[in-house]
Amino acid sequence: MSRPPPASVPSRHGLLPAILCSFLAVDLLALRLDWSERASFAFLAWNLFLAWAPYTLALLARALMVRGLDRPWLLAPLALGWLALFPNAPYLLTDFIHLRQRPVVPLWFDAVLLALFAATGWMLGLLSLAVWKRWLEERWGARAAWAFVGITSVLCGYGIYLGRVERWNSWDVLAEPQRLFAAMASHVRNPFAHPALPAVTLLFALLLPLSYAGFEALLTRLCRRRARLG
Repeated sequence: MSRPPPASVPSRHGLLPAILCSFLAVDLLALRLDWSERASFAFLAWNLFLAWAPYTLALLARALMVRGLDRPWLLAPLALGWLALFPNAPYLLTDFIHLRQRPVVPLWFDAVLLALFAATGWMLGLLSLAVWKRWLEERWGARAAWAFVGITSVLCGYGIYLGRVERWNSWDVLAEPQRLFAAMASHVRNPFAHPALPAVTLLFALLLPLSYAGFEALLTRLCRRRARLG
């Protein structure tokens, strides 16, 4: 069964929609800030910037892969940076906790705003995941690639827990490594002492692979249709 070329994942099916959705989200946010004259949702711009970070690293990795420069010593720093930053993309979904009635702006508008940012972040996450999954699939087969998706999803869910519930940031790996690793050690020793930890981790560990499977099936279908048409 033929597959679309790996290079098509980020370059043809990701970058332009990601840019357009991001611009639309930022424009809608600017409208909201001007309308309300309050900075209630200004943090969404920063969260979207962080969601772009793993996708950018994945695109850099893809550029190396396409040029045949996928040496371990070149890809390893990008892969580690991507893995550390990857939770920032689906993390935008959790910003719905800020949805409540606020002065001036209708609730439905804020719901649309948060949904657009969440969808853009989720798309950036899936696109970046696709780069690594395809690369692994070419070298070690589909089972290894899907195992990578599963493990990454669990780690992502845990990363989202660290960020949303315990309020750690990605840069705390460098800024406060001792405190962060001490907290992580306590989670490993007794995960059920932290009620939200298993629930958040499991939720995203299930959502990400399911949504990625649908995303990949749709992408494959679109690429086959394009191949038939031209």
